[in-house]
Order: sequence, then structure tokens, then C-alpha cells
Amino acid sequence: MKGRYCCIRLFRIFIILLTICILLLWLIPLVVFNFNNEKIEIIVYNENFLDNHLYPPPWYILNWTINDYFIRKDIFKKIEDQYAINKKQKIVVEHDFFNQKKRKKTNYIILEYTTVFNEPKFCGKSQDFIFGKQCPYRNCRYTCDRNSSTFADVLLMHRSDIHFDQLPIERNPEQIWLYWHDEPGGVQNQAISYQFNWTISYRFNAEVNIGAYGLTILRNKPLSFKEVNSYINEQFSNRQPYAVWFVSNCKPKARLYYYDQLHLYYPSIKVYGDCVLQNKTNHCHRHSHCETFELSKNKFYLAFESQSCRDYITEKFWRSLAYGTIPIVFGPHDKQSVEKIAPPNSFIYTGDFISVSKLAEYLNEIGRNRTLFGEYHQWRRFYQVLHRPEDIEHYRFCELCYRLNTNENRIYYQDINKFFLEQC
Repeated sequence: MKGRYCCIRLFRIFIILLTICILLLWLIPLVVFNFNNEKIEIIVYNENFLDNHLYPPPWYILNWTINDYFIRKDIFKKIEDQYAINKKQKIVVEHDFFNQKKRKKTNYIILEYTTVFNEPKFCGKSQDFIFGKQCPYRNCRYTCDRNSSTFADVLLMHRSDIHFDQLPIERNPEQIWLYWHDEPGGVQNQAISYQFNWTISYRFNAEVNIGAYGLTILRNKPLSFKEVNSYINEQFSNRQPYAVWFVSNCKPKARLYYYDQLHLYYPSIKVYGDCVLQNKTNHCHRHSHCETFELSKNKFYLAFESQSCRDYITEKFWRSLAYGTIPIVFGPHDKQSVEKIAPPNSFIYTGDFISVSKLAEYLNEIGRNRTLFGEYHQWRRFYQVLHRPEDIEHYRFCELCYRLNTNENRIYYQDINKFFLEQC
């Protein structure tokens, strides 16, 4: 009897220890240690991380794939598609016969039916270059051979290169017409009558949008605490507390007005371009060595978009992150559009401040406070951003191949103009 009692006690102790181990294994990945000199802070990632971001959380770092992006995107897209359906922008026929038939296919052909900005886009490029070597779907073939226009699965048409009088008169009902447009507005009225099936765009509920202008990805291996803090110390010491802005489109007045107000309270702003009177003689242009120098020597960048449209987050934002500045975002009409795709705690949103003067006070504080400055760079331990076309475009076309392999619905854009214009 005594031996039996001891066995029961040992079994209970084993169960308790096993439970503790399981809890520790669950909690440890959620915790990131941030060493600021001798101070140790523990940051627990928000429990809603998976609900708010496209990219995987840090604890996926050893086993994430591009499929994680596609699956996450589909969750967001399904919600936003319902809105587009209710607004009569899209028609979605669930479990459509044609798509069930197409899913039995083993290969898909994508035809570059128009040029892209008057130039062939991927003609002559390898399939690995177009879809990426890491794309899990290997059964899509990209072609520029117009002889395949009758049997290709997708006809890819770029907005500014479409000649509607040259489109096929007879349309293959099993074919997907894909409308490529990465700017808000500007859709041709003729496009409505053609009922395009899919879009490739910056819009998050476009059928293809991942990597429109940039992408947050997990590193293959996280940086060490020492590496991150060394980076933060170096950047804080070597950068000036200036905000930089390269602006060439002078038509959008809201952002120019906001700049004028901010400059009154925070005069440490360098503006390049013809839109600000005192800088008309300054010839430091975007994509120049001068721009690279300014982005590497100052703490902030005014990532002010030309249009305040939902999901419209362009290379201005991504380039500033890549060069180590903290972007100040004035653009998308909701902060969630940015949070969904930007690295965690990587930007300052103007809408969070009750006045321009409060934003100016906060910028001054970041410029003086190494700890506060460092909070906007802790994401670099686990994440990196991509912004060059050669680094992000294959993610988009891998998503297209994913969509061809997994989509079960037939989609038509009932009013493609409304789809692009309504959220601006």
C-alpha cells in the first residue's frame, strides 16, 4: 500500500512538472528581452499579434514560409471582400464550376498580354526569376507568346498599356483577365464593361497584392541582443535629429499644409524638391547618392503619401525603413492599413497626436532620448524590409500562382472604378 502511495505521488509530481514545462515552452517564444545598457526590459508581444499583422510573429522564425503570408492575407481578404460585395464592386460566385474544373489542372499559363509602362516586363526572364526559387507552387508558367491567348489561364493587362479596341472579341469563359494597377484612381471607364476577374494592386483585398511596394519578412536568423543594441547606439549617436522629405508632386495640398504647420514647431526639416519655396534651388533628387546620404544621416523621414487612400503605402515608407530612419506617416486614412504590413512599432502616425505641436514635442523627445529612439528599431532584431522591385516582385507572382492553385470562386469586378476610388 505504501509503495502504491509513493507511485501516485511521483506520478502527480511528474504531471505538475510536465505542465510547467509546457507553459514555459509556450511563454518563452512570446518574450523578447531588450537590453538597454544595464537596464533589462521584458516585452511581451501583444496576444492579438496574429490578428493584426500580415507577417508571421517572431516565434515562427525557424519554420516560416511564404505560404504563411498567403494564408494570413486570405483571412483579411475574406473580410474586406464582403464589403466590396455589399458595395457592388465585386461579384463572387462561390465554388464555381469552372474553377473546380481548373483546380484539376496540373499547370497554369500566365500570358503577359500587354506591356508594362510600354516595355515588356518579364519576357525572356526565367521562371525562378519571376516566381522566386522559394515559391512552394512550381506549376505556373509565364509567357509573352500571344499565340497562347486563347488557351492561357490568365491574361495579364497593365492599366496604362491596355488598348481596349485590341482586346479579344470572343472571351474564353474559363480565362482570368487580370487588371494590374498600383495607383489610386485613374481607372479607365471602359474597364467597367469588361468585368475583369482579378486585380493585382496595392489594395489589400486585390487578388494579388503582397509586396506591392514593400514587404516585412522574418530574418533567417535573429540578430543578437548585442548586435541590435550596438546598431541602435551607433544610429542614435551618428544621426542628426532632422526630418527629411523628398517631394516632387506638388498637387496634393493637404500634406504640404501639414508640413507648413509642422515646420513652425519643428524647424529641423530638410525638404528637397520644387514644392517648398525656400528649397527650389536644391537639386538633391530621389534615388540619388544625395538621397542615400540624407537618409543615412538623419533620424526621421516624412513619409507623406500623395493620396490618403486605404492600403496606399508606397516606396517612400519602405525606403525610409530600409535606410534606418523612422518614418512619420501622413497618408492612409486608417492606421491599421500601415500596422498590418509594417514592422511592429516602426513608425510614427500623425493621427495619434491631437495637434502638430504635440508631434513636434514628441520628435524632440526622441531626438534626445536613446531609449525612446531605440524602441522604434527593436523590430530589426527579428525582421527586415524589402523594397527594391527585384526583391519583392517574385512574391507577388508567387501569390498569383498560389491563387490559381487554391481559388475555388469565380470573381468579377462589377464596378472596378468604385473598387479603386471608394477608399480615397
